[in-house]
Amino acid sequence: MSRVSDAIRAANADGRAALVVYLPAGYPDMATSQACLEAAAEAGADLLEIGFPYSDPLMDGPAIQQANQVAPDAGYTPRDDIVMCRKLHDRVDIP
Repeated sequence: MSRVSDAIRAANADGRAALVVYLPAGYPDMATSQACLEAAAEAGADLLEIGFPYSDPLMDGPAIQQANQVAPDAGYTPRDDIVMCRKLHDRVDIP
């Protein structure tokens, strides 16, 4: 099994749904998005989902569409995501 499956099953065994926190990377900036993801983990999130900004988020609502534009406008690159994910991996112990 994967760590994701394990986390979902552990939450279900506790009689609850798994709490998955989604945040777009780089919104409003990389440091803040990382701090928010770390705070979500500390507050009890079971899983973190990091949205990597892209240019055409048609399936997302207006708030996520706007967040997806802020990061690239500020100079975000996919390398920033990799760096942030490595830092998160070192600091939090949830998938």
